[in-house]
Amino acid sequence: MSRAFDDLGPYGGPRVSDAGAWPTEPESISPSVRSTPMPIAAIAAALAADDAEERRQAAARLGRADVTEALPLLLRALGDPDWRVRKEATYACHRLIQAAPPPGAEGERPVAPPGGAEGERPSAAQLLVGAVLDALRTSDDVGLRNAAIEVLGYCGSDATPALVAALGELTGDERKLVVDALGRTRDPAALDALYAALAEKDDNLRQSAIEAIAGMGLIARERVTDILYERLSDRDRFVRLTALNGLNGLEAPVPWRVLSLLIDDPILRSAALVAAALAESPEAPRALCAAIATARGGAFAQLVRALARLAEGPLASHVVEALRAAPQEVGARLVQAAAASPGSGAAEPPSWRGFGADPVSGRAQALLLAAMARAPGAADAAVQAMIEPALVETAQRALGLLGGEALPAVLAYLERHIDPDPDLWEGLDDATAALIDGAVAIAEQRGREGALAHPPQPAADPTLDELLGAVRRSVKSPSTLVATSALYGLAKIGTADDFALVVSQTRAISLPVARAAESALAGLSERYPESARALARRLMQVEETHVAAAIVIEALGTADQEETAFLTSVSSVGDVRARRAAVTAIAAAAGASALDVLSLSLADEEREVRLAAARALGRLYASLSDRAGDERARARELLGLVRASGEPELISAAAQEGAPFRSDPPWGEAGDRLSAPVSIDGGEGPTSPSGVSGGPPSGKVL
Repeated sequence: MSRAFDDLGPYGGPRVSDAGAWPTEPESISPSVRSTPMPIAAIAAALAADDAEERRQAAARLGRADVTEALPLLLRALGDPDWRVRKEATYACHRLIQAAPPPGAEGERPVAPPGGAEGERPSAAQLLVGAVLDALRTSDDVGLRNAAIEVLGYCGSDATPALVAALGELTGDERKLVVDALGRTRDPAALDALYAALAEKDDNLRQSAIEAIAGMGLIARERVTDILYERLSDRDRFVRLTALNGLNGLEAPVPWRVLSLLIDDPILRSAALVAAALAESPEAPRALCAAIATARGGAFAQLVRALARLAEGPLASHVVEALRAAPQEVGARLVQAAAASPGSGAAEPPSWRGFGADPVSGRAQALLLAAMARAPGAADAAVQAMIEPALVETAQRALGLLGGEALPAVLAYLERHIDPDPDLWEGLDDATAALIDGAVAIAEQRGREGALAHPPQPAADPTLDELLGAVRRSVKSPSTLVATSALYGLAKIGTADDFALVVSQTRAISLPVARAAESALAGLSERYPESARALARRLMQVEETHVAAAIVIEALGTADQEETAFLTSVSSVGDVRARRAAVTAIAAAAGASALDVLSLSLADEEREVRLAAARALGRLYASLSDRAGDERARARELLGLVRASGEPELISAAAQEGAPFRSDPPWGEAGDRLSAPVSIDGGEGPTSPSGVSGGPPSGKVL
């Protein structure tokens, strides 16, 4: 699930992909070089060459040599002055470990630990562990030591017993290297030794131990979490920081009573803010809101992200409460942060740089928090954000949170941008249309909450009257997108006075606008049925408005004798749009008496009319009860003709609206079915040779 806060700050923390993962080998050496056998003497000679690339090629071949013979050469390569040779040698060690048969494999002797009984052959990993540990004891070469730690990590659990023993034997910096190697093994058995190292006096050793423990969080989550919690009170600030980062990486919530002691420490503050986003205490939002008032730069960005994450979880109500109770400067800074864009010149606050913060997501989070706080200027910031494509969705959410408080800002924008000059619309169509949609949604919500008088009474709120005026003016916008949004808005908040405006737009040159006007006319007719009935009578008298008349009658759902006669006439003599509208309307308003009209319309010369008739027929058939015997039989006969027509679009249109084609038994003698009308009810059609009734396969739409 997507969340507003998905970055854990400066510490990436353990990831599932880290557990048991090996590094990817570079492609600069072909697999054939690594897999081609080469005499050990030749490899040894190549490792002594002056050319580093030749030495690297030789180190690559050690991964296919006998481990016993290769050990001295591997140690030489691991200590090579060129880092690429050392890295290739570590890959060779990895391949030797992988190539070794698993314990108990057929033909293998039991594997003994280092120093095991005579006659038992140690595994490749155990041989490498012994040789590499000896190198750690005797060599001061930094490159060799680093490579050795990597190889010991590859050995995994095979290295743990020897490393634990070495930790007790060695002194000085070598112990820190052993602790690092124990962490790289990803062996839960190493946790006891690492935990014991936390009791040492050497701070470097303790710090390495806590890092190693935190890195095993996904392998031994419960044990690691307990250790990390314990170390939040450690005397060493670095240990506390690493423990807190480790818990953040595991998304383990830290009690607020503990976090509150850490959040004021400049070194720990960043990690503590991340932890606060995971906290489950209602006190966390209050503390974060208080900190926003004075935070700067990256700290401000982290506070915003932490609060945004809390707002997406069970503490959302506490976040809202804390934001609204916070000092005014908190809301002001959030508004300023939401409005700050590259090149805007805004210097304070914040800096969205650092800590992996994305300026766009940071601004989006700040905008939502400002809306939750109902901060002055939040509505203006949300309106301005509508112009930026990356922030449109967030801006719509913010406007929804602000509700009626956002209407003045929206209206101010619409007043500036509703203009007949097309040049003024360039680049603003999407934003203006979205603002109209958002404002209409707010008005609808206020209507549901009782702020508006129940339709058909006119709106009493001056702000809503102003919004309605802006929507009406937008209907005539040169922008198709804005005009269609305005028409859909009128369907929801318009009054009976808007019928004339909407009817005029049903004849618009732009087809999307005309279609939107048809929908708006239907919506208004459903909301104001008495006015719509009288309007339909007037529209029936003028040929240009026959389409609108049919739409109104369909929306009303009933038709008297005069209206039915009108629809019957228009369905055969009107223009294409009028015939389509009449066919749809007569099926919805006249019921079974429309079957004769539908029968003729199924043969109309225009595809659009035929499709409308097929849809209407399917819908009508689905609405007829079994008691309507004659009408149902007539409708079934017409549907049989539709299916026998062989026109897939007609068949599909009828099926989608309720024709039972999909539930027919599998077809038999399909060619005969297409050449003559067939019954569509199971058991009434011809029977296939297999004894199954005819019809299309179950679930098939033609």
